[in-house]
Amino acid sequence: MAKMRLEEMRQARLTKREELLASGAVPYPTEVRRSHTASELTDQFEQLQSDNTPVTVWGRVTALRKHGGLAFLDLTDSSGTFQLQLMKDDAAEEIFTRLESIDTGDWIQAAGDVTTTKRGTQTLAVSEFHIISKAIRPLPDSWYGLKDHETRYRQREVDLLMNDHVRQTFMTRSRIVTWLRQYLTDQQFLEVETPILQPIAGGAAAQPFHTHHNTLDMNLFLRIAPELYLKRLIVGGFEKVFEIGRNFRNEGISKQHNPEFTMLEFYWAGADYEDLMDMTEQMISKLAQEVVGSGQVSWQEQSLNFSAPFERKRYVEVVSERIGVDILEEKDPNVYLAIFEREGIEVPEAHNYMKLVDELYKELVRPSLLQPTLLYDYPFEMVPLAKRSPHDPRIAEKFQLLIAGTEIVNAYTEQNDPVEQRQRFEEQQRAREEGDAEAQAVDEAYLRAMEYGMPPTAGFGLGVDRLTMLLTDSPTLRDTILFPLLRPEL
Repeated sequence: MAKMRLEEMRQARLTKREELLASGAVPYPTEVRRSHTASELTDQFEQLQSDNTPVTVWGRVTALRKHGGLAFLDLTDSSGTFQLQLMKDDAAEEIFTRLESIDTGDWIQAAGDVTTTKRGTQTLAVSEFHIISKAIRPLPDSWYGLKDHETRYRQREVDLLMNDHVRQTFMTRSRIVTWLRQYLTDQQFLEVETPILQPIAGGAAAQPFHTHHNTLDMNLFLRIAPELYLKRLIVGGFEKVFEIGRNFRNEGISKQHNPEFTMLEFYWAGADYEDLMDMTEQMISKLAQEVVGSGQVSWQEQSLNFSAPFERKRYVEVVSERIGVDILEEKDPNVYLAIFEREGIEVPEAHNYMKLVDELYKELVRPSLLQPTLLYDYPFEMVPLAKRSPHDPRIAEKFQLLIAGTEIVNAYTEQNDPVEQRQRFEEQQRAREEGDAEAQAVDEAYLRAMEYGMPPTAGFGLGVDRLTMLLTDSPTLRDTILFPLLRPEL
């Protein structure tokens, strides 16, 4: 029944379109101009009214009310909504008659003078209007909201039209990205761009997407991280570089995962992971203050304190204490497999020490870290691109920022010894051959670059979507991505 009603409405609008064309009107012009936006009309109303300034606006008709010889329209543009008024006694009869061609959802251009209604509402008294885009499909009377998330994601344009909080989320996301870019620029970082199509998927532990370049007859990967290319720029003499861009990982979809996502990565020559921990506290706390207006952030009815300093905990100590095994000393996979059985956790496909410890951490430790926490010092086997601690060679100088059980930042002191880096790559290659699909392959181009000499460097990666999720009180990552990946419609 609903589909039949929708088709009837579409046909009625298509008929109006044909009538407009037959009358000589142009319902889809090539350009449109205005003198003011909706918000400018509101802000400048008194001056415009006292000066009798002619006004031209354009936007979408989001409401239409007729009362005999009087009609009111709500006109919405990207800045806000303003009321339009047409009176049969004041406007040319032909203009008032043309109202019959308008439906909610149409885009129109209107001209007139601002005035105030008897009820004191600021209004544009319209003397002329034109349809600039005839909407064929009617807007829904109400939207699905929480009842049908997938429809909202699939028809995001309608979601944006119907839900102001959704528009505000993506406006806030834009502010976050702009702020991060400006912050790093102010810190003398250089913004760069690195390849998305890569011959080797490196820089992270993840499964890639495969593609093929026909002309070069090359199998390629969509990048899982820009890390190795950014560090080659450090070798090339840039001391501070950053990139904000899309990464692609052929992994599952969840509240915290989407196959394509946005990362900020930067590399800082001369620094180590302790410098980055200090910088992370400062940057994230300042950003929260800018976006939310406070260090206290409300997310899904939980209060998160983004004010610096953040709590700091050693990964090796927290995980060892939780599972009852010293993860720096015990490397036997069978010991960890027994813990999986004891805790009733599904065992990952790869049964190596690195993967098993990481999965136990994700299942048993990470969910408990609610407040912003810097978790640092990892077993060196787990971070093939990181530098060992000079105080304890069993430790990699790495940290993560965890908030509400979610990894927001991953950072470490970079390995800059090309001989040791080759050894670590070869260890990863063996893990790949033993079934760990996320282990990294040997990247000869990167190793060659390292052999020219890379200064001590610290690297940082931040998940923009996840941080936006927390700062906009969004329940899932998909609510911060305009068009998340979905199955095809049936």
